[in-house]
Amino acid sequence: MIELNKTYIHYKNKKLYTPLNFCKIQENDVWVKAIIYKPNDCEELFVRTYKEFEEKFLKYKI
Repeated sequence: MIELNKTYIHYKNKKLYTPLNFCKIQENDVWVKAIIYKPNDCEELFVRTYKEFEEKFLKYKI
């Protein structure tokens, strides 16, 4: 389960990101759960499907 406002690390680039909110996006004409998130080093916002976020990000342990 993805937790909002917690830090996650991308499996490949090792950068830190924070999920900000849940939303929906269309994938192959079907609405699916998604995550709005941002890199910890800037204010840009990004969106991925919930499933893809779970596959590519791990909760960051300090």
